[in-house]
Amino acid sequence: DPKTGEVLALANEPTFNPNVFARSPASHRRNRAVQDIYEPGSAFKVVTASAAIEESVVKPDDLIDVSAGMIRFGARRIEDDHRYGTLSFADVIVKSSNVGVIKIGLRLGPERLARYVHRFGFGQALSRDFPGQSRGLVHDLPGLDDSALASVAMGYQIGVTPLQMAAAVSAIANGGELLEPRLVRAVLRQDVRIEIPRRVIRRVIGADTADELTTIMEAVVERGTA
Repeated sequence: DPKTGEVLALANEPTFNPNVFARSPASHRRNRAVQDIYEPGSAFKVVTASAAIEESVVKPDDLIDVSAGMIRFGARRIEDDHRYGTLSFADVIVKSSNVGVIKIGLRLGPERLARYVHRFGFGQALSRDFPGQSRGLVHDLPGLDDSALASVAMGYQIGVTPLQMAAAVSAIANGGELLEPRLVRAVLRQDVRIEIPRRVIRRVIGADTADELTTIMEAVVERGTA
């Protein structure tokens, strides 16, 4: 729940029978949603987009030329899945243009992008309710060269957990606050119900930025790649 931080459902596969715990392989008992990391890819572009809007690097209707369909860093070539001409920044996200997002990431620079990667909770343990959670894998982002910065801007060369990614996107959905994910809504003590309050880790982006990103993300579903 983006507004409360409550984890409403969580599942792992393969699973195990808790009644015969000792017979289950250790790999089946991992809480992969909080312990395993992966490269998020294009889903991470919302972090780059949030940073760009919040830092006034770009506005949603600014035009970005991605007509080449690719961008080079030395011998390395990064391509879009489809050839576009000139896209608005909003449509760079809607169409998930790698070239467009990379150009925005280069405008941001490694220091500012690193700041928002941290703000959104990556590279950190987010919740006291999940012992053994992974912090993920975040390299020395301020020291990135352009090629590595391009990778991070579109969600590569960074390791995140599913829980971290869900919390980060929820921060956009709730108006800009990163909430601590939690499992317990309330406890009962001697028939007295004690509510566990929502825990705000930090404000990540302003409400106006969150509104703009939410509109763009809706467009991703309505006419984009989702």
